Amino acid sequence: MAEESTVVWGDTQWKDDDKVRVIHGETYEPWRSWDACSGPWKFPAGLMQFLLSAGFKSPTQIQAHTWPVLMDGKDVIGVAKTGSGKTLGYLLPGYIKVKREQMKGHCDVNHANGPAMLVMAPTRELCQQIFEESDRFGKPAEIKTACVFGGAPKHPQVRCLWDGPHCVCATPGRLTDFLRDGSIKLSHILYLVLDEADRMLDMGFKPQIDEITSYIPPERQTALYTATWPKEVKQIADTLTRTPTHIQVGSTDSATTNADITQNVVKINNEADKMRFLEEDIFPMLQRSGGCALLFVKTKKTAHQLYETLSKAGAPIVCLHGDLDQMRRDQSLYAFKNGKAKVLVATDVAQRGLDIKNVQCVINYDAAGNVEDYVHRIGRTGRAGEKGDAYTLLYDHDRGPAQVVMTVMRKSGQEVPPMLKEIVEGGGSNLTGQWTGRYSKGGGKGGGGYG
Repeated sequence: MAEESTVVWGDTQWKDDDKVRVIHGETYEPWRSWDACSGPWKFPAGLMQFLLSAGFKSPTQIQAHTWPVLMDGKDVIGVAKTGSGKTLGYLLPGYIKVKREQMKGHCDVNHANGPAMLVMAPTRELCQQIFEESDRFGKPAEIKTACVFGGAPKHPQVRCLWDGPHCVCATPGRLTDFLRDGSIKLSHILYLVLDEADRMLDMGFKPQIDEITSYIPPERQTALYTATWPKEVKQIADTLTRTPTHIQVGSTDSATTNADITQNVVKINNEADKMRFLEEDIFPMLQRSGGCALLFVKTKKTAHQLYETLSKAGAPIVCLHGDLDQMRRDQSLYAFKNGKAKVLVATDVAQRGLDIKNVQCVINYDAAGNVEDYVHRIGRTGRAGEKGDAYTLLYDHDRGPAQVVMTVMRKSGQEVPPMLKEIVEGGGSNLTGQWTGRYSKGGGKGGGGYG
């Protein structure tokens, strides 16, 4: 495939300088405009017009390159950063496949047979987000979607499965429960998707994935999406896909981040400096722009305390962490995604996969401990071609987290500020060799000393 650096992007084509490579498998000509996506054995023109009217000017890179493969009925491995448009990239070809099989009389979707499409995702938040997209874009094609995930009552989810959905979005744990008790059948699955496969393996879901896929017919189409390409993901891809086309957008290096994100570092001396930065810099900026900010902290306790303090002070803020029940989590996400809340303080539960529009900036209130977490945290902004800012608050002694930020800055081609280099090199303190304060005049006694 020709490298995309030669392409001159227009208003009707995706403005992105990421190189796209076919690592292995058959190479297809990408569909870079809605016109290119329409026609015989492609998408219906009405669907493309629906996307255009929904505000999508053109297919994204991952869509343009995976749609021709998926619409040809072939398996796909898509390696791309989050925020790349992969959700619609795999949903729409699945809808068309189901409708075509129904027209042939080969697809009878009901509770007894089970769904025709299965999308697995690692977290309930991502699962719900995929469901919202599928519900929105599937309805015009008369595609019904159900959503099953842990941490919520089973009975309402079972009722949705009894309605005979065409597509089910599921987390592996809850789906395994329903398979074992007979609430769902997967014997008629035509189209299987694993979204954020690397994250699912990180969370220890391989046994559940193996068990689930044992219920699914081998004669199916499979799409596997991942942000990184470690050997564990390669192994599961080899198991689940057949002669796939492996498409990589940008780099698989975990230290590579979106060039649309400007990374900033703020040096702090105490916890009060963190709050001062929020109140004097970030909050006025959000008030001027109408944008939203996502604050990442290390612990559930810190998330709760920060939420309590700022909400009492009048900030439109919500909280997201593992101790909240599902209703509270849903309420927080809904308020933030719909602009009712302008600040979301969260633990790393929210760092991957959540596609929230208008996140103007990400604040690492507590610095990330490793490159992968840092990249995925700041990846909540600068999505779908928009610009974003990320701020990391660092103490002088935060050499490890500072090294993480510096590594990612260099990988993305951003100039590393001298202050960050000083922290990494262990020279980021305020020490100058000079006596100051009460000792600036040569002694402590007259300045409140010990004598």
